[in-house]
Amino acid sequence: MSARYFVISLKKSADRRENISSVLRAHGVNFEIFDASYGVELTDQERALFSNEDHCDLHLINGTTVRVADQLTPSEMGCALSHLRLYQHIIDQGLEYAVVMEDDAQPHPDVFEAIEHLDCITEPWDIVNFSEDHNGIKSLPLARRYYFRDDKSFYFRRLGMRNDYLDARVNARHLVAVTALYVITAKACRRLIELGYPVRLPSDYLSGMIGFKEL
Repeated sequence: MSARYFVISLKKSADRRENISSVLRAHGVNFEIFDASYGVELTDQERALFSNEDHCDLHLINGTTVRVADQLTPSEMGCALSHLRLYQHIIDQGLEYAVVMEDDAQPHPDVFEAIEHLDCITEPWDIVNFSEDHNGIKSLPLARRYYFRDDKSFYFRRLGMRNDYLDARVNARHLVAVTALYVITAKACRRLIELGYPVRLPSDYLSGMIGFKEL
């Protein structure tokens, strides 16, 4: 099954929309522009979806608590709500999985090839993130690599310890820190919606914290 792409973009960002649309059209993928929430112009109904607390305590599976003390900026509020709304949209569309992009993403051509070969991953997966910003995450040294080219120049590999309790212990404060381009399953969408409301975390914290989301 060919992946469906969703691009999160503000209605006012005409240039960004056109630029990313041109890239996606050139690669012949099926995509949809998804209207983003604008953090500085949230409605009262949208603001009611956010937590009023000045901090957020994340309770990990091993009993550890991680406190996130920073309040969301308007930009982070809009971004977080946009991703959560898109997760519900993916579920409503009945998709098994989907590609999520932000309109400032600059995907390398190899990414499109990789997404067409997700079936080479033979273990269960929830999120495939194409971010390079995952420093600090401790992973199993012999984690299996899933190659999708004969020359073995590119591959998929699981980050983390493959165990929720171990990740809660050694990766409690580590995350994949970018949500510009990733693939997410419907199962993961449901889990992140469950964890994401009331909204109190930036989108990359919600989807990228290895020790928190149990995905």
